[in-house]
Amino acid sequence: MTSSPASTPTDTEVEPVPAGARLLHIGLPKTGSTALQHAASRLKKRLREEGVIYPGKGENHHKGTSWLAGLKVGYLPDPTPQELWWLNLKRELDRHESRRGLISFEMICTTNLDGAHRTVDALGDGGRIPVHVTLVLRNFGTFVPSYWQESLKRGNTESLDTYLRRVLKDPATVEASGAFHRRDGYGLLERWSAAVGPENITVIVLDKARPTRLFDTFESMLGLPDGMLRSEPPVGAGANRGMSAAEAALVHRLNEQIVGEWRAAPPEHRNLVHNGVVNRLLSSREPAESEGRLRIPGWAAQSCVEAGRILADSVRSTGVRVVGDLAELERPVPTADDESLAAPDVVPFDFAVEALLGMFARATGWNADHTKPLAQPDTHQSRQ
Repeated sequence: MTSSPASTPTDTEVEPVPAGARLLHIGLPKTGSTALQHAASRLKKRLREEGVIYPGKGENHHKGTSWLAGLKVGYLPDPTPQELWWLNLKRELDRHESRRGLISFEMICTTNLDGAHRTVDALGDGGRIPVHVTLVLRNFGTFVPSYWQESLKRGNTESLDTYLRRVLKDPATVEASGAFHRRDGYGLLERWSAAVGPENITVIVLDKARPTRLFDTFESMLGLPDGMLRSEPPVGAGANRGMSAAEAALVHRLNEQIVGEWRAAPPEHRNLVHNGVVNRLLSSREPAESEGRLRIPGWAAQSCVEAGRILADSVRSTGVRVVGDLAELERPVPTADDESLAAPDVVPFDFAVEALLGMFARATGWNADHTKPLAQPDTHQSRQ
């Protein structure tokens, strides 16, 4: 697949990758990855009929690509990735070599140059099979606070203000998500251009005015019927809606105690807070307008604009194909006042109940529908 430098086609002008090629979706996080992965995992059979393989049994390819990219799986007791995870995906891709393959994990973008080369080489079988990389970007002023609330799910104890002052210290190397590091001397697009070639990279720029752009572009690149991926919208916690300001404040306070004070291990936090409290809140309720929205404070606005401008210039300089308008990355966004950034003194009653129910369910092993436990609790000790 080739393209003119930094071209900006309409969504319908994106040609499919060649039959048998592997389309590697590397991120960014918080750019619609969950919705895309949800749809692909539930449409596996239809995708295969259309000539596309989405390998594996999970919703995404976190484990298999972590082996290739050299990324730790932090929520497991042993975070070291295993080669078997990748080999399981590889076997399925190899069985259907004539079909296009879709591989998706939004944190692949955080690897270094060696990891990028290793991933491309393995997916392409040493250059025998074409590999095309897709990166999804969004406005920096909305991306950074969104990624902060995502980091709360993993136990981040920093306040939004402290977090922003750290990650925006240098707009050229924004530390949010780890995607923009220069530990190997390369920027994000420079790194992947070196690994796969700029002619084999497509950048998709999200825009609220074009809400279907993400799915439309992937459908075009995979040769799928229009609207196919949108036919399986995520529901409940799988929809991965953003937390309200009040919800984020609650999880942040829990992290300060559970992680900061009690030093809980990542697997414990993931089980009770991420899979318990957060997933229950996101799946069981719609936040009231009074709970507030997460927005950057006024002091961070110019830094986000500058970071977006630097990123846009980097994309242009690499000559990769662009779907959308790079100016969207640096567009100023509404900011929050100091009062709206403060944690609430109280939370709604239903809000607190749902959070406690989520943690109770995870602690006792109840089913997702919260109707009966997976196993009866061991009461032997209490009768002694």
